[in-house]
Amino acid sequence: MVEVIKDFINEFNRELKSIKTEGIKKQIPNMLTLSRAISPLIIIPTILLGRLDIAVIELIIFAITDFFDGRLARKFNCVSAFGVKLDALCDKIFAMGVMIPAIIRYPVLLINLSLELCISYINLLSEYKDNHPKSNIYGKIKTTFLSLTLILSYINTVDKLVILAMALTTFSLQMLAFLKYREYDMNEDKRKKSSE
Repeated sequence: MVEVIKDFINEFNRELKSIKTEGIKKQIPNMLTLSRAISPLIIIPTILLGRLDIAVIELIIFAITDFFDGRLARKFNCVSAFGVKLDALCDKIFAMGVMIPAIIRYPVLLINLSLELCISYINLLSEYKDNHPKSNIYGKIKTTFLSLTLILSYINTVDKLVILAMALTTFSLQMLAFLKYREYDMNEDKRKKSSE
């Protein structure tokens, strides 16, 4: 697994160096994606200062970057395997980073955090086996619901039952995404075995 992390760091460094030769335009989608990785460093202090109204706006802005980064990558014709990996990693950092303070108010979100960790593990394992996990519609829907759940959890006027319903819906979608990622990984294992 350490190899996967080293490979990712090497790819990151290559992408940084490519700015000199290819210009920054190709990296704009990756920069949007990367903004989600640093978002907890902005959002959590805002929450700790008691400015939930501003934290909600920050959450919305960073959640929207997940919608635009892929579109821009396709528009600029710069979709890359590295961008896909970076997107998955930054999604996890964003979700888990801003979920931790929300767990204090809504412990039910611990289930969502646990499942995000499981999904991260299965995708890391899949990458380690060179199965190259792919994003799917279930993961995208799950991520959208998780972002909505987190945004709602920081709005004081939202009823606790709404948060509970959103957390449980997100849990169901996370389970479905987990099973689909696991199925993909197992199918890739079988495909490799049959081609040997």
